[in-house]
Amino acid sequence: MAKGELVFANTVDRRLWDAQGERGPGAIYLSGAPGRAFPFVLFRAWKVANGLVTEEVRFIDPSGRTVHRWGPEARKMKGSMDLTAETDVIEDATFQTTGTHIVSFIVDDEILGEIEIPVYVQQAPTKLPKETEDGLKKSDVIWVGVDHSGRRKSIPAWFAYKNGRILVLSQREPSPDEQTVPGVPGAHELIVTTRRKGRDTSLEEFPVSVRLLEGPEWEEAAKALADRRRSRVGAPEESIARWRGSCEIAELTPVVPA
Repeated sequence: MAKGELVFANTVDRRLWDAQGERGPGAIYLSGAPGRAFPFVLFRAWKVANGLVTEEVRFIDPSGRTVHRWGPEARKMKGSMDLTAETDVIEDATFQTTGTHIVSFIVDDEILGEIEIPVYVQQAPTKLPKETEDGLKKSDVIWVGVDHSGRRKSIPAWFAYKNGRILVLSQREPSPDEQTVPGVPGAHELIVTTRRKGRDTSLEEFPVSVRLLEGPEWEEAAKALADRRRSRVGAPEESIARWRGSCEIAELTPVVPA
């Protein structure tokens, strides 16, 4: 006999949840593919026998891989005659691909229900929240790093900012000539830390998706970076010529609420 019944479930982008609640359109939005999901609310309405149970939720991509797991966590159910509503905000999910994903809802190791949820890449906004924009526009340096095996490796990096995106230069072979950003190339997500202007000690930290630029996009970004470089020696064209073939340029898209 089944442990209980999943009456209704949904995953709703947190921005839509604030306006429409659990009946909002179910979907998950990514900063890129692969990439971190924008925060979303996981809603479940259960009819399960009274008492403590172990609840778990798994997200399965179109290839059949489990790409994110919430729980297991102990939850108290009200009973099979009553409705137990649970909501949790998911902020740390990373998905490899877009498309229809299966979300499995599990109680005490038994799958009691599944739903299909579309996963999309969201077009990045051209403007960020004012405090984030101010911190980037008024700073010469940000900390950029990557989390690996529970440890973070970061460097202070000079950068350029334009239309909601951060551009950073990273030399492939570390040397005193240029900065080498941990995780570039290779990581699909980095962590940026910047000081909020007007607050003496306040720092803002947020994840960013990573896209390496090539061809005309690389050239255009190199011009913006050369213009931004405070310690540049010589004309911008000289710096760009040195960077060609030896440096990556990464476009970083902040994953922050618009």
